[in-house]
Amino acid sequence: MIAFFAILLLEIIPTIYGIEEGVLWQAIAAAIFIDIFLAVVSHIWHDKICRCKNELVNADNEVQKEALRRRINSYNLYTYSFYVFILASGFLKFYFFYDAYMTPDAIAGAVLVCYLLGSILHIAFTGYFLYTSRFNYKIQSEYSKYISSGGESYKDKTGKIIQPLFSDGTTIEVRPDVSGNHRIFKSDNNKVFLETYGIMTDKELANLIVRQPYDVQGLIARKGLQRQIEILQIN
Repeated sequence: MIAFFAILLLEIIPTIYGIEEGVLWQAIAAAIFIDIFLAVVSHIWHDKICRCKNELVNADNEVQKEALRRRINSYNLYTYSFYVFILASGFLKFYFFYDAYMTPDAIAGAVLVCYLLGSILHIAFTGYFLYTSRFNYKIQSEYSKYISSGGESYKDKTGKIIQPLFSDGTTIEVRPDVSGNHRIFKSDNNKVFLETYGIMTDKELANLIVRQPYDVQGLIARKGLQRQIEILQIN
């Protein structure tokens, strides 16, 4: 959020100075809006990249892993192409300024740095800021409806999901533990199960992992990640 508002300062200050020098402010304003649009569009594939990276953790064989890597590379290529357009827009804004200013001095250099730094911050933060703001608004709106409806709207309908944490015959020492609505427990025959109720957040999964013996933390992390993806597909 801080970086996003820093972008506005980095672009508004040289733009105001440029207007005094005769820069057509409408052209720079249009370029700024184009930057924001490109930063948003460049994130369209981010959910797919995130999902493929998560699925890569539990991919069973090298063919599946290679297919996921190729999908990630394709999505990244789309994203990087928009990053190039954002940087080009930064140079274009400087061109509008220099076309009116026409003096290669420290001020022109500072304006170039401001616009290019603004472009880099657009790439690094703008899309995340806008998408996260939208997500937070939606999740809070849904939570408010859930509260006002007495827990009926957006009520979780998946119920408890109980599955073995490891395949049959696996002998691994795991400590029973609870995190939120989720827990790891042992049956009477010492078989280890993971029980989840509703969505399991990364924080809840992390709490289940860190209290386990070090040599099994990676296994539980991968199984927990697999369960998170399954839950999202169920409901």
